[in-house]
Amino acid sequence: MSDDTHAPSGRTLVYAMIGHPTTQVKSPTTFNRYFREKQIDAVMVAIDVHPAQVGHFFSLLRGWRNCPGCIVTIPHKQEAARQADEISPRARDLGAVNVVKRTEEGLLLGDMVDGLGFLQALKTHGFDPKGKRAAVFGAGGAGGAIAYAIAEAGAASLVVIDTDRARQRDLLALFASRYPQVALSDVLASLVGLDLAVNATPLGMNGDMQTPFPLDTLGPGTLVADVVTEPNITPWLRGAKERGCSIQTGYEMTLGQFAIMGRHMGINIETGQ
Repeated sequence: MSDDTHAPSGRTLVYAMIGHPTTQVKSPTTFNRYFREKQIDAVMVAIDVHPAQVGHFFSLLRGWRNCPGCIVTIPHKQEAARQADEISPRARDLGAVNVVKRTEEGLLLGDMVDGLGFLQALKTHGFDPKGKRAAVFGAGGAGGAIAYAIAEAGAASLVVIDTDRARQRDLLALFASRYPQVALSDVLASLVGLDLAVNATPLGMNGDMQTPFPLDTLGPGTLVADVVTEPNITPWLRGAKERGCSIQTGYEMTLGQFAIMGRHMGINIETGQ
């Protein structure tokens, strides 16, 4: 596709990103920039789907022949796992999917790569979770996947905090069976001594000034991360910077899983990731 013919046509491949809302999503911008740079006749469109209609969307996707796949964001990751025909072992463990490939036969193949993208972003900061002490706030789709990846990477200890106690308990029980060498906890009195602290909740999104945990015990030796992408610097990250911490933004995680998601949907992403 030449530089002056970027307008979609009947031959254009259409990738979808579904969520509710979608005003904060960054993946379409990243993918569409890549499509333009590589002159690929494709486009990614953010689609705001009400939770009651998600099943209808996936029914449509099965027959949507010029849509090779979609990215799934909150709050649809759990329903996407139920709708997919086949899912990866980690997606099955977590009960959530954030990327789906549509086969030529109309089958939907799902995976959960939030955690892989998070680890990829950590690499750019020179951070290896092996042997480290970590806390993740939020045990939902993104938080569960991030905590899973941290445990799988060999963290020494992991605290998972969530207001949904049943979800928190189930996630820790999963980790106890999969990664018995990791010291697990469901309580946190202080941020002192942590190597990594992750906000995987919506707190701080779109003007919300809340943080998932008080910052007064945070020291400069902790890498502080967020999954929120709007704003880029959340109150959680701003407070961490003020205390001398290194930070990782939600957009960095988005970039970290860009190539991983693209390859799952059949896009040949030409990066070193």
